[in-house]
Amino acid sequence: MNCTHHAGQVSFANCVVCGRPFCQDCLAQLAEGYTCSECRSRKERPGKTPDSQNLCSPGTAFGLGLIPGVGALYNGEYLKAFVHVMIFGFLISLANSPNLGTFEPLFVWLTIGFYFYMPLAAYHTAKSRLLQSKGLLLANPERDPRKENLWTGVILTFLGILLFLDNFIEGFIEQALRMWPIVLIGIGSVKILGHFRKEKV
Repeated sequence: MNCTHHAGQVSFANCVVCGRPFCQDCLAQLAEGYTCSECRSRKERPGKTPDSQNLCSPGTAFGLGLIPGVGALYNGEYLKAFVHVMIFGFLISLANSPNLGTFEPLFVWLTIGFYFYMPLAAYHTAKSRLLQSKGLLLANPERDPRKENLWTGVILTFLGILLFLDNFIEGFIEQALRMWPIVLIGIGSVKILGHFRKEKV
């Protein structure tokens, strides 16, 4: 998500008053969280109230979210919209693949689940921004957009490699899916190591 004032810069946090995304240069940290210059000036002038009319409606975001990627577009999250469309298309192509064998029902359910995740995510984003504009919810100052970009890059690269190899090696995805227990073992091992490291500290 890019800064509202600087289209070429990635946002650092959302303003706690209007809920719009801004880069670090456009924000000032107050007691209640990060605030943009426009909302600070409104706060300094008595009688001025935060303008929340231009914020996205949660209900509309949910409805548009039923169309893959459109809910994220409505919220101004263009990169997330692209990722949602890519993942949804990837899941559909896998669910329709004749080489999945016993994994076909799994990807059918994953596709259905991800389809309903998209409107819910759009609804949650729009509702959070609306609550922030009313001062009922503080933006998370610890959110690091660099981590979001990293995971977005990892997901897109992983999907691209799978599709590329499947085009040249027949049945590659089916064979790769047979190794999914190794992923569970790896995640479990990391969690166990993390548990013992915390105990040592």
